[in-house]
Amino acid sequence: MTHIEREVNKYFNIAVYIKMMSSFLPEINFAGVSKMVENTYEFFKTSDENAISERLPYIKEKLDKMAAPLLSTFPPKKSIDEIALDWDKFFKNDSEIYSYGLEYGWLEDRMDIENLLLYNHVPYHFRIGLYAHKGNFGIEEEFLIKDSFNILVKAQISFDQLKKYGEFKQKILKEEGKKDFDQETVQKITDLKYEVCANCRLSIISFYAFVECFVNSLGYSHAKRNEGVLSENDLEILNGKKHGRFLQLKSKIERYQSLIRDDGRTIIVTSDDNQIKEPFISFFTIYENLRNSAVHFSPAKEQIWLKPADWIEKAEHFSKLSLQVALEIWKSCYPKLVSPDYIGRLDYDIFMDKALIYLRNLEEVNDEINGENFRNKF
Repeated sequence: MTHIEREVNKYFNIAVYIKMMSSFLPEINFAGVSKMVENTYEFFKTSDENAISERLPYIKEKLDKMAAPLLSTFPPKKSIDEIALDWDKFFKNDSEIYSYGLEYGWLEDRMDIENLLLYNHVPYHFRIGLYAHKGNFGIEEEFLIKDSFNILVKAQISFDQLKKYGEFKQKILKEEGKKDFDQETVQKITDLKYEVCANCRLSIISFYAFVECFVNSLGYSHAKRNEGVLSENDLEILNGKKHGRFLQLKSKIERYQSLIRDDGRTIIVTSDDNQIKEPFISFFTIYENLRNSAVHFSPAKEQIWLKPADWIEKAEHFSKLSLQVALEIWKSCYPKLVSPDYIGRLDYDIFMDKALIYLRNLEEVNDEINGENFRNKF
């Protein structure tokens, strides 16, 4: 390889590095950088050696100037050539990296990203939005907790409708001097009851899934960050298994603390009935059984044939209990961090408000569609 070829490869990799950084840093214009990289590639590809030699000093100066503040703010742990090669693999493997985002840990392994101030703690597999999604972030447990609250709010709305509709129909019945509802009213009340119960069941399943996902996430993230120091046995446990068999949630909660904490202590005991405390007693003795019945029911399991009022009470109680459980687990693993900023500090009101806004937005969309359809009639 000639000197010119080495220089071309070196500086094109710097251009790729700058484009990668511009895809998630809000202060850099991604479209402008992307165009610059495309033009640089076309020039290197189509020009002869003399033209490249003549223009290369200008290209080098421009790229070095653009790269300098990035390299200073985020000092690389690998060479720029290695980072560019690793980045290019996403596209060779048909990865939809721009759609699903970049793992925080991928960056963390390749550069010092302490100055990428996001939250008080960022899991290894936390996703950073790229390009059109720049400035957005996400992780699986956040999807599940949002699902859970959305479903819960739908259950609450249906329960409110059920009560109001029943009162409304009772008033009409009294005014008309009748004793019983007609069949159409009975069917509508039955449908509303079903809607309440169905959403309550789904919310309990979803809140349980959130807690399990949250615990799995804590284990996986710690395992990824400590692959070089943890034993094979500890790595397997943090990935949810023991001797090739999946661990139950109770076991993961108890085991993960000692592996994640600096002092190796176990704060939450779930395996001993004499030591287990609230909110874990209710979580496992009441709601795990109810969740299991809802997922794979049998007559020998917890009863899921409940009144709407009973279902809504259980769903609302479990929603609060689940966040309390998750927060206790978090504190047991990270005693120096009060709450996880990356997932709304596990603040109940934050997620409830988001769910209400979300459903209100959907209602507004429906109102706009109906309004447009009404205008089109005239």
